[in-house]
Amino acid sequence: MDTNFWGAIHGTLQAIPHLKNSKGRIIVIASYTGWFPLPRLSFYNASKAAVISFFETLRLELGWCIGITIVTPGFLKTKMALRAYEYEASLRIIPMGSTFECAKEIVKSACRGNMYVTNPSWVKVMFPFKMFYPELVDWAQQHVFGLLPKSSKNGNLHILKNNQVLKEE
Repeated sequence: MDTNFWGAIHGTLQAIPHLKNSKGRIIVIASYTGWFPLPRLSFYNASKAAVISFFETLRLELGWCIGITIVTPGFLKTKMALRAYEYEASLRIIPMGSTFECAKEIVKSACRGNMYVTNPSWVKVMFPFKMFYPELVDWAQQHVFGLLPKSSKNGNLHILKNNQVLKEE
């Protein structure tokens, strides 16, 4: 939270007076996991959801005197994402986008005055699925990430935490 949330907030609060005078624009980097959370990233997801919510609210409070573009990138070819791919095999089904293409899209969107930009563009289709079919999306993620409960020998379900069996019920 200190970096992902408070880092964005503190810098923005310091910049607001200057941006009001210059009619500037805030570009904030969140993540698509702020509205489409992924398993095993609960704190990261929560911090990015907080960033999105804060800047959507700030946009309402500031009116149109300062523009705000919220960037919600998907998986991009970064060192962090490549490490995650190595650690979590189930992530490998998610195609990675280009950091260069994402940066170009951010600049274009900010220049157009867009409120949001999501890159790679295929990530945008996930939002309606999450809105209209939340149970299906949750089930699919649990299946892909191996989080579905497993049956024990006596037919009872195991309670899972970090893919470790806590107890049988």
